[in-house]
Amino acid sequence: MPRMIPPEPRPGANRSERDLFRSFEGILDRPDWVVIHSLAIGRHQAGLSGEIDFLVIVPGRGIVIIEAKSPAYVEYKSGRWHLDRTPKPGKDPLRQLDGARRSLRGHLKEAGILRGDEPIARLVWFTSLGRHQFVNRTPGDLQFFEWELGWQEDLDRPARLIEKVLDEHLAWFKQVDEVAIDPATMTAEHVFEISDSLLADFTAGRTKADDKRDRTTREARLLAEQRFALELLQTNPHVYFDGPAGTGKSFLLVESAIRFARDLHMPTLLTCWNVLMADELRSMVRGRTQLIDIEDVNSFMLRLCGLAANPPDADNTWYRQTLPQRALETVREHPHLASYQALCIDEFQDLADQPAVLDLVLALTASPIAHCPVVLAGDDRQRILSTSSAAPGSVSVARSRLPGIVHARVRRNCRMLPSIADGVSRYLDPTFTFTGHRMPGTLPGGLSRVPVGDATETAALATALRELLVDYEPEDIVVLSPFGGKSSLAARVLRGSGRTPDETWLRKQLAREDGAGRIRWFSVSKFKGLDADAVVVTDLDADARDWVESTGHSWDDVRYVAESRGKYRVVLLEGPSLVE
Repeated sequence: MPRMIPPEPRPGANRSERDLFRSFEGILDRPDWVVIHSLAIGRHQAGLSGEIDFLVIVPGRGIVIIEAKSPAYVEYKSGRWHLDRTPKPGKDPLRQLDGARRSLRGHLKEAGILRGDEPIARLVWFTSLGRHQFVNRTPGDLQFFEWELGWQEDLDRPARLIEKVLDEHLAWFKQVDEVAIDPATMTAEHVFEISDSLLADFTAGRTKADDKRDRTTREARLLAEQRFALELLQTNPHVYFDGPAGTGKSFLLVESAIRFARDLHMPTLLTCWNVLMADELRSMVRGRTQLIDIEDVNSFMLRLCGLAANPPDADNTWYRQTLPQRALETVREHPHLASYQALCIDEFQDLADQPAVLDLVLALTASPIAHCPVVLAGDDRQRILSTSSAAPGSVSVARSRLPGIVHARVRRNCRMLPSIADGVSRYLDPTFTFTGHRMPGTLPGGLSRVPVGDATETAALATALRELLVDYEPEDIVVLSPFGGKSSLAARVLRGSGRTPDETWLRKQLAREDGAGRIRWFSVSKFKGLDADAVVVTDLDADARDWVESTGHSWDDVRYVAESRGKYRVVLLEGPSLVE
């Protein structure tokens, strides 16, 4: 995450500032950024005291000065602003930023640091309002640009907004001969000079204490009440994080793996059954440590056996018995392959009824498993890959394999809107077992149930996606189906010969699993464990229910997995037999 100064919101910070702080703190891939919160301006150019809500210094790009606002209503008329719920409703936020920018330049010039070509952009961030709420016209005129305004939805992608503001600022002023700005002047050394000058107590050179303090701050904010769970690792070698969808189990598992690898220098295996979930775990760890191997179990077994792929006619016996037994024989013949000092297994319920696979995974440690740290994460409601409805619960399996394992229940929702959880719980049995919600209930979104029939489902899918594209990028939307790649609605549309406007449009929008700038579609089982901003679930009809139940699985469990993938919007296209 960026270097946050201070490491937590300053006392007295208002709601908009706290929301922005959490947003910036959640950026995982900009460690060279500096974010300063609540910077008091004692040397204001107007001779008055002032404050910069946020100042973001971006190497290679420039500086953004931010004024955070959370009004319920904004009016801009005849060049004058009115923001309700603010101490001075008629105060011009952009003029405030202009004064702050002059003061910043003046201070840096006096300190002998200002080179004169540093890009310094301004941004008013309305954390309580969405861009779509400005329905009458595009905000922006001779006095300011639209890109100098940030919105509530930008809290989800703060880095993208900051970089866009700096890019637009540079593009505009490059056309002005009298103004010389050069983002190349923002070297890492110059970034330090600026931040060190603005806050005299800010020093360079990170220490282990600094890293620990950052981790503690991040964990305290992201995990909140789950913080106790990671403390269990200090005194318990084996821990199972068990909880419903959306409680942050994968995050806890990744943080556990990073602690083992980075802090304790223990070679660690982080694995799961789902290929896409393994990719997600890899992205969560990327760049944070080198001592973690991340791979889905099947790929790991193939690699141990020296195989490039599974046989074309591979069946359950191959995946659940033949391949794991062959891999285990390889490990026994070559003991050096069992070199891990810690194991972290996500979606453990997928492995719980596969004894041969568990035999292999638990044999990969350099020391006896009883003395090796093992962390599991799972949810038996998501056990939709099992071939037997009578399989023992994953917690029971974990206890039989790892006697004394600590069963840590995590029950606070920290991913999906409460309205989505409430909507799903109205008709699924059993319901979510949340004890509370960290996700604010005031954000826009929720769950929608759309009745469809054979003749209307394609049009309903197109309508749902068009509506979602108003608020979300294509890559943030996912279409799911209980069926696989041949029988799902998305698959039928793509291979069909129909030429209706909706079918033609859908073929341009949909991409199988991956495709930049397009909407992805998956089976529910493939997308299990992952999430998306917006999800549309298709094929919720009697045919799908009968097929799921014929395989020995619970229809409610499949729906639970599908409908808990969406963070902000979930749209259910339900056949007539399922509509209440």
